[in-house]
Amino acid sequence: MNLNFEEAPDFPPNNVYPPTWTFDNDKAWQLYRRAKKEQWDEEAINWQEVKEWASGLDRKQKLAVAYWWSLLSTFDNATPVFAYAVVKSFEQHLPTPVKGILTTITYDENRHNVMCGLGINSVLPGFPYDFKPQDELERKAVLNVLWTWWNGSRYWKAYLEAYHKYTFDVLFTSFMMGEAAATTVFSTMSKGAKIKAFQELFKNTTVDETRHYAFTHLIMSQNAEKMDDERKKLVTKQVRAGFVFLSLITYLPPKDFWKLPPWFNEVHLKMEDLARDAGFYIPTLEEKENAWKTAIVRVGASLKHYNIKMPSIPELGITGEEDIPDFDEGDIMPVF
Repeated sequence: MNLNFEEAPDFPPNNVYPPTWTFDNDKAWQLYRRAKKEQWDEEAINWQEVKEWASGLDRKQKLAVAYWWSLLSTFDNATPVFAYAVVKSFEQHLPTPVKGILTTITYDENRHNVMCGLGINSVLPGFPYDFKPQDELERKAVLNVLWTWWNGSRYWKAYLEAYHKYTFDVLFTSFMMGEAAATTVFSTMSKGAKIKAFQELFKNTTVDETRHYAFTHLIMSQNAEKMDDERKKLVTKQVRAGFVFLSLITYLPPKDFWKLPPWFNEVHLKMEDLARDAGFYIPTLEEKENAWKTAIVRVGASLKHYNIKMPSIPELGITGEEDIPDFDEGDIMPVF
C-alpha cells in the first residue's frame, strides 16, 4: 500500500474513525444530560425485603413470580442490542448527543437485566436451570420460559441483520410503541406494589422507560420530515411489530411471529394468577388494555403529525389507517 503522507488520508466507510463531535442539537443534548442525572443503582433496592416477603409464599407462588421475571428478561436482555447500536452510531457518525444517549440506554438495559436476575434470585434462586419440576404445571412453566428465550435468540439474529435493511431512524422509531406502553405498565405496577422495594423498583424503571420513549420521539421528530413514503411505511409496520412482540408480557401472548408450546397461553395466564395471589402486582387485562390504548394515542398523535400511518391493532379493537398482514420473518425487525 502506497501512502501519501503529504495529503490527508481517506478513511474507510462505516468506521468509528475519524472521531467527530457536534454540539448543535439542543434537544438531544438536553435528553443526554437528563439521562445522566436520572441514573439509579439496582443493588440499592432492598432485596432483603423481597426475600423476606418471598419466604411467606408457597412453592407455586414463588415459581409464578420467578416465571414473570424470567419472561420480562426476554426483553430486558437488551444490553447487547443497544451496545451494537452504539457501535453503529459511531460508524455512521451520528450527532454526539445521540451517541451519548444510546450509551446511557445501554447502561439502563444492563441495569434492567440485572434487576430481573435479582428478582429471580430473591424468590427462587437458580430458576429455571436449577429448578426441578414436581408436576406438569411446573414442567410446562419452565418450558414456557425456555421457549420464550429461544424466540429471543431468533430476535438477535434478525436484529443484527436489520442494519443491512433499514436506516437508523426507521430502526429506532420502531421502538416507540413498546416504550410508550412500558411506561404505563411499570407505572401501574409501582402504584399497585405491596412492598416498598417493588414500588421503588418499578417507579425507577418507569423513569427509564419514559426517557427511552422520549428518545424514540426525538428520533422521529428530527428525521420524519426527511423520510420518503417507503420509509414511512416501514415505520408503520414496525409500530405494529412493537405491539406483537412486547404484548407477550404487557398484554396477551400473541399469535404472530412467536413459536411457542401449544399450552403456552393456559400456563402463562395460570402463572400470572398465582403471582397475583401471592401479592405480586401484575396489571389486570383491563389495565393492560388501557396501557396499550394510552400508548396508541401517544404514538398515533406523533405519527399523524408527520403523515405516517397508524397501523390497525385489531386485538384492541383499534382501526388504524393501515392493516398489517401476518409478518414475514425475513421482512421485519424485532423490537426490544
